[in-house]
Amino acid sequence: MLLKLRVRNFNGDGIKVDGPAVAALQERCHATWRAVAAYLMDSSAVLDAESVQQVVAPAFQPDVFLSHGRGDREQVLQLAVMLEQLGLTVFVDSCLWLNAYTVQQELDESLSARRNSPGTHHFHYHRVVRTSASLHMVFNAALQRLIDSCELFLHLEGEAAGLRTSVEDGRHAGAPWVLSGLMFARHLPRRGRPRLGLEALKSKVYAGSAAFAAPEPAHVMEWEVLQRAIADTTGFPAASYCHDHPVFLDHLYGKLPLSEHERRLLGGL
Repeated sequence: MLLKLRVRNFNGDGIKVDGPAVAALQERCHATWRAVAAYLMDSSAVLDAESVQQVVAPAFQPDVFLSHGRGDREQVLQLAVMLEQLGLTVFVDSCLWLNAYTVQQELDESLSARRNSPGTHHFHYHRVVRTSASLHMVFNAALQRLIDSCELFLHLEGEAAGLRTSVEDGRHAGAPWVLSGLMFARHLPRRGRPRLGLEALKSKVYAGSAAFAAPEPAHVMEWEVLQRAIADTTGFPAASYCHDHPVFLDHLYGKLPLSEHERRLLGGL
């Protein structure tokens, strides 16, 4: 991860993208969590980090990791499609956490149900706890890997929820996942752009500290500013996005008060 940005007052009511494009993104989301479910249901599978990662997102490094609450999912998916149309690769966190509870129910039916109670929903409590812990650690590890590999962690602020609310109200079921992602991003060291070649790195005056830096506070931006940045770069020829750095991200970063170190990580933007 290179930069993290919090967007306040997100309101995607004005976002208009093609329905088939959103449907295609939803299908990719569905395929992602179903692949994880199939892996966990495989009796021969082991909890191996590399194997899990290959199931979730083999060789996938998103430009943008979108973090959000459950209430605005449809609008977030439309925003993700809009960013993809600007030439970016995007991962939406709810593609995993939204379906974690469905996968857990399937696991419990297979591994935790009491066999002497056919036709009922009676479970071994301790087995349920163990399957829940295994499932959530696998999903969380996958999300953290995707956050680590992205360039921009973009969090769309929504309504905060307490523990009791997240348990009792399904609308806020994603709150613990969002919190985990935010905490991980807060403590994650910054990476320079991986697209910089060795010769480019050698030419930089910061040669001894190019790769990582201590965590810094997140930048904050109003939703309307992000909207304008998208509008500014919409309609560019597709060839504009074939260069080393995505045009939209460089334009967006130009609206942020970047530190000198952040500018160096971006290659002297």
